[in-house]
Amino acid sequence: MVITRYQLGLPLVSPDLDELRQEYQYPSLWLCWRYIRKFIQEGHARPKHETGNHMAERQVLGQHLVRLALYRVVHPEGTITEARAFLSNMDPTIAPFNPKEICRAEHLLGLRKKAASTTCVRAYWAINLHKRDMFWTWNYPFGRADVNTSDMIDMDECGLKIEASNPSFGKCVSWERCHFDGAYNRERKLNLMMAISADKNYDMEWHSHWPQEEGGTNLFRMYRFIESIIDRLAIDWPGRSFCFTMDNLNVHHSPVLLTLISNHGHRYLFRAPFWSVDRPMEYIFNSIHTLLLRHFCTIDDLAVLGNCIDTVIAQMTGFNNYFQHVGFPDN
Repeated sequence: MVITRYQLGLPLVSPDLDELRQEYQYPSLWLCWRYIRKFIQEGHARPKHETGNHMAERQVLGQHLVRLALYRVVHPEGTITEARAFLSNMDPTIAPFNPKEICRAEHLLGLRKKAASTTCVRAYWAINLHKRDMFWTWNYPFGRADVNTSDMIDMDECGLKIEASNPSFGKCVSWERCHFDGAYNRERKLNLMMAISADKNYDMEWHSHWPQEEGGTNLFRMYRFIESIIDRLAIDWPGRSFCFTMDNLNVHHSPVLLTLISNHGHRYLFRAPFWSVDRPMEYIFNSIHTLLLRHFCTIDDLAVLGNCIDTVIAQMTGFNNYFQHVGFPDN
């Protein structure tokens, strides 16, 4: 109707049209000129219809989908471009899939983007896979299958640098650096030695930390640490036998330490090399580091870092959950 009046040269403003506009039966003058401009530019004034986003007609299905799944099993770290190249090389007769088609196919397979982790290639050596199987499925003294989880004590060591307590991410406007004041003491750190019990009814933990300048984990320091644990167990749990689990650090295999444990009625087991996912203490250290980030504004020297470590560990409970997380049964 508006276009007809425009083609006939009739006015768009009149008492009759104003009366219709008041009754919302005729477009406003602004809308009329909008129709006219569209008619001049495109030759029509038909309204646009929302059609939505159309997905590509081609899908990664059948054999191509199987190949993509196998590729992700072997190369979970591969990029979409590498996945496209792989599928194209496997069947050069088809046009390469575009990135959106690859993304939809991976969503169909149930794949999700996650933070990547790296496992040492030595972990997959036959001897180390066998040692891991022994640790989980064989009976003592070769494994923990017949050892009650509540009798397990896991111990390990780590190093905590002052600058590691600084947050890695923040938010600010796009044209500015995300900058904040924080501690910086390059190559200065505290060595932390810690042990936890899997007894869910009694959260036991022992820890000791010292500056790196005083040396690393040696036999004397390890002996004193294990001796303090055994003395505490003798008071709290007289007559009860615990099983210490450790990694394969050379000092852990010292006959002096192993004799100390055995002479007091306790046992010991060594975890499979290079399989850190089997160690509850690895997740404890990660929790400690995460909790230390809350204190980054106050940590400026090793003494303050040590005090914050003591505070954080004192607040931690539920060590049995860490054992269950890596595969130990709840008993």
